[in-house]
Amino acid sequence: MKKILGIVVLGLFLSSNAYSDMATCFAGECDFYIGIWYEYAETTCMQNLTMEEVDQGPLGFTIIETGEYCMVFNEK
Repeated sequence: MKKILGIVVLGLFLSSNAYSDMATCFAGECDFYIGIWYEYAETTCMQNLTMEEVDQGPLGFTIIETGEYCMVFNEK
């Protein structure tokens, strides 16, 4: 029982750091690696990104490093 509890606690502890969305964007078109909401999106942001950590939401995503929010208007 202690082993199972230890595994669950360790899994929850690591889950916040082990999983993140990564984005590569050029001229407002972004590809996402391990995307929760979408794998490809056209956005309002024109910033070029190369494997940047992002936080996806249903209407857009936030670039973790800069805090900039990018709204998605077309997705796949």
